[in-house]
Amino acid sequence: MVLTTADPVPAPTLDDAIAFATRIHAGQVDKAGDEYIGHPLRVMATVARTAGPAGVDPLAARFAAILHDVVEDSDTTIADLTAAGYPARVVAAVDALSHRPDESTRDYLARVAADPLAVVVKLADMQDNSNPSRLGRLDAEQSARLAARYVDRRALLDDLVLDREIQGRKIQGR
Repeated sequence: MVLTTADPVPAPTLDDAIAFATRIHAGQVDKAGDEYIGHPLRVMATVARTAGPAGVDPLAARFAAILHDVVEDSDTTIADLTAAGYPARVVAAVDALSHRPDESTRDYLARVAADPLAVVVKLADMQDNSNPSRLGRLDAEQSARLAARYVDRRALLDDLVLDREIQGRKIQGR
């Protein structure tokens, strides 16, 4: 069978996404010197438990979690993810989760707050990044700085999500 440009690209499976992220992050290490892929895998495991109760599709959340750093940490683009056949809502969440150069933290987190799928992934991301057992492997100054950073970012994200919910209620007349 010959594929034409009109033929749809088969959607990648979650295993495909894991393999892709593993290839993208090969050779990358986190601040403690561990293989970087461990971070997206832990974030994916967390959202598998938290997405449903948060009202977000757990499978889409797992896809977004495993892919959440591929655009920031490689030459992979949002267009590449779309061309590979990833679902639009997953690609949109990865786009929201990808911090742009020279973008303020507030603008970045406001974009995350606008996408419920991205919010679930970002909360899991920050939880993993601020895990005391991971931070405890760093020097005391870096550990304290990162812990404070994630406390501040979590508070800002919570405020932005709440603001969006309030605005949504006002628009709906509640």
